[in-house]
Order: sequence, then C-alpha cells, then structure tokens
Amino acid sequence: MMYRRKHRIRTALALTLALAPLVLAAACTGDPAERPATWAYLHAAIVAPNCATSSCHSGRVETAGVALDEADEAYDALIERRFVVPGDPASALMSLLEGDERRRMPPDAPLPAADVELIRIWLAAGAPR
Repeated sequence: MMYRRKHRIRTALALTLALAPLVLAAACTGDPAERPATWAYLHAAIVAPNCATSSCHSGRVETAGVALDEADEAYDALIERRFVVPGDPASALMSLLEGDERRRMPPDAPLPAADVELIRIWLAAGAPR
C-alpha cells in the first residue's frame, strides 16, 4: 500500500516537473493581445531574460553600447539611440529582431513570433512605459 502511494506521488511530481516548462512557455508566448504592451511587461518578460544577459546587453557587457538590464535606463537608451521610435512599428529594433541570421537579435535563437508581435504592438501604441 505504501509503495503504491509513493509511486503515485513520484509519478505526479515527475509529470508536474516535465509539464511545467511547457505551461510556462505557452503563457509567455500566448496571444499578444492577452499580454500588456507596456515597457514594464516587455522588459520583465522578454528583454531581461533574452537580451540583458551577462554576454550581451548587461551592465558588464554593453554590446553596441547598450545595456538592457535596468528597465528605465534601457528604455531611455533605446529611445535616445533611436532603436525605438514611439509610434513607429518599423523602428530599428524590429529590423534587429526580424533580421537575417547575421544581424538578428538575440543571436542564439530568434524570439518567438508572439513576442516579436507584442513588441510591434507596443511600438505602434507609442512605446508606453
């Protein structure tokens, strides 16, 4: 009896751990209309985990002179350097996100299409903080 209970618990735990990344991925790449198109959200959900890494756009390594690890400073730098033009969904940032493999950001793997679309919606909405 005790063996069966332990086995069921282990099976449930293993299944939960196996499915957790899929559930999280689905939540992060869901319909852009269901996620907020604000810089605070974009930075926390997309930019910080994908761009502000220790080898790319962090305070330690400012690739192209851009650090993206602090939300307010990153927003100001993107506007100042004209990677982001509020109201323009064709801003330079989009060409970097959708570019060919030589220029695409992030260089390791492209962002999911839903994330890119949410960034486009954010730009078109005036790039609100």
